[in-house]
This record gives sequence, C-alpha cells and structure tokens, in this order.
Amino acid sequence: MNLQETIQAEKQRVQEALDRVCDPGATMQITLEDGGSLRFEVDGFVVLRALPQVDAQGEVKQWRYDLLFKEVGYDQGMQYTHLISNARIAEDGRYWAVLIDEHGTMYTANVIEPDIDPDVKAVFDRWLAQKVADRERFERIDRQLVEEYTRMAEAGDE
Repeated sequence: MNLQETIQAEKQRVQEALDRVCDPGATMQITLEDGGSLRFEVDGFVVLRALPQVDAQGEVKQWRYDLLFKEVGYDQGMQYTHLISNARIAEDGRYWAVLIDEHGTMYTANVIEPDIDPDVKAVFDRWLAQKVADRERFERIDRQLVEEYTRMAEAGDE
C-alpha cells in the first residue's frame, strides 16, 4: 500500500469509529485547558485529513487529524461548526471517542442514552427528521463546509 492509500485507509477507519458514536445520537463535552467546559449535541464529524507522523526510517509512529465538528443546528450558521486541528485520538470505543487537539483541549463524544437523557434524544431525533426532510439542502451545506474547512486546515500548515 502506498502512502496515499495508507492515509485514505486511516481516514476511513477514524471516520467509521466517529460515525459509530455519532450516528445513534451523541453529546460532546469540550474540556478546555483552563478547566472550563462546554456541552453540545453532536451532528457528526468529518475527517478532513489524516496526518502521519513518521520516524527517521519512514515508519508511521502516530497519527494526527484535522476534523470538522458539526453541532446539531449547524444549518443556522458557522458558529455551529468547528475545526479541530492537529488532534490525536486519545481513546475510542463503541460508545465514546476522546480527541485531544494541539492546544490540549479535550473533546469527549458520548452516545446519547435515551433512558438517561430522553430530552436530548428527542432533540437529536427531531434534528435527524429535519435533515431527512431537507436532504438536498443539507447535502449542499455539507459540501460547502467540507470545502471551506479543508481550506482552513490546509492554510494552517503555511
């Protein structure tokens, strides 16, 4: 497998892991380096780039990722979308994923437990219904967001 194929396979692996957490509905807690935190309902992530970090022999030792994070309601403006740059996956499981970005900010996504948090699950279900009802509009918005955030991620390398 050449480097480009390796990168594409890694992007797909990480995307599938994040989708497994987000597709049933998820919340995310962002824990800032200063101890503050924020909580959001998650629409999903898009892995924009997988960046291999190699040793002197050219062996991949670690991966970093640039990701687009979309909150529920992202069709209402850019304040609902975020670029997570140069992140590493601290851990991932069937029901959670933890990312840490280049600034030490921790992003913890957890599957919504309907029995524990029925109100949040209802918000997510209404959101999914809205996306299905207006599929073409959301496809257009998603394409635009991926293009814009990919440019932003790549500009960060300059």
